[in-house]
Amino acid sequence: MRSCDCIQRLFQLLLLARLPAILSLGTITAPAFETDNFTLPLDTELADIGDFLEAAHTIAFQEAVAEVNARIEKALRIRNESARATALQRLHKPHALYQALMPKFGYPLFDDSQLERCLRGRWSRQTYPGKRTSHQELRMQALTYFPPDPRWLTILSQSRTVKAFGIYFGTDKIVHFHAVGASYHRMSQDLLKDGLSGEDAWRKFITHFAGRTVFSERTLFGSVLTGVYSNSDMAANQAGFKFLLNLTEKVFLKGQERDPLIVRCGVFWRLSSHVRLRSGWFSAFTSDHWNEALNPSEYDFTRQPGVRRFLRNHAKHIVQFYTDKDRRPKDPAYFENLAHELSSYYGEPYGHSGNLENLLTIGNTCFPALR
Repeated sequence: MRSCDCIQRLFQLLLLARLPAILSLGTITAPAFETDNFTLPLDTELADIGDFLEAAHTIAFQEAVAEVNARIEKALRIRNESARATALQRLHKPHALYQALMPKFGYPLFDDSQLERCLRGRWSRQTYPGKRTSHQELRMQALTYFPPDPRWLTILSQSRTVKAFGIYFGTDKIVHFHAVGASYHRMSQDLLKDGLSGEDAWRKFITHFAGRTVFSERTLFGSVLTGVYSNSDMAANQAGFKFLLNLTEKVFLKGQERDPLIVRCGVFWRLSSHVRLRSGWFSAFTSDHWNEALNPSEYDFTRQPGVRRFLRNHAKHIVQFYTDKDRRPKDPAYFENLAHELSSYYGEPYGHSGNLENLLTIGNTCFPALR
């Protein structure tokens, strides 16, 4: 074993030794871990909450723009010309919108649980009669750890699966979209200030959050605490970064250039014409990349055998859901090709594990079990 691997393994063991202490805070402070997008319900319909998520983000934008515009209006009353110009220059920077917008979302430790509680309220039952707004299945996580492994306790904070714009994903992706996407954005701005080009900055922060730093997918955000390197988490991180970049800049989403979400109107800011309720603007940020069954994770050597066994044992259910309910082709090659396609974001790297031959896909694991 290489020395760097030994150091990494020692680091993991030390963190695992502290895991009971970390989890003693329980579901109060611990963010949600993992999700199960494989065994989704066949007997009930999950409501599509895309309009709800779009409305929440549209309202957040409206409030943020109103807040910054109120500050601009106040700055316009400054009598000193130089001080007025300085204040307006600061408020005309994208950072002013960013600072006003981010507090509108939940605190990172509670963002997903707040969403889940909201979806269990009376309004959701009235809005989506006869449908469930979320689903949680604990068996996959509970049955795929070695018995002595304390990480099985992470099922206490497992996120639920929701459906938005036809995409099934865990509510933890909202945390990655908001919180980690914001971390990407802050790091990117620092790197640009240091003189790096946009492309070099992009590579550096993706490598940072995918690698072996303390707060990365290989460590505390994934592999260490759960035994999982979630490619879907990495994709949601990048979508969140693009979301914040798109506040005032054009970005490429799903292979197409998208106009800024907020634009200048004289000295004030306003929402772009396409950012409105029920327009579908928020759907541009979601994709199959967020689904951990279609864009499967990389499991460590302690989890891989158990997950493979679980997927084979539940293969009939999984294939039936994705081919009958989700209306995807009943063809293993389709799921294999899709996993390869989702390893990049429409040709852009996002920090995928890259070990495609080791991934447990519906195509190479579930379909063979049906024979």
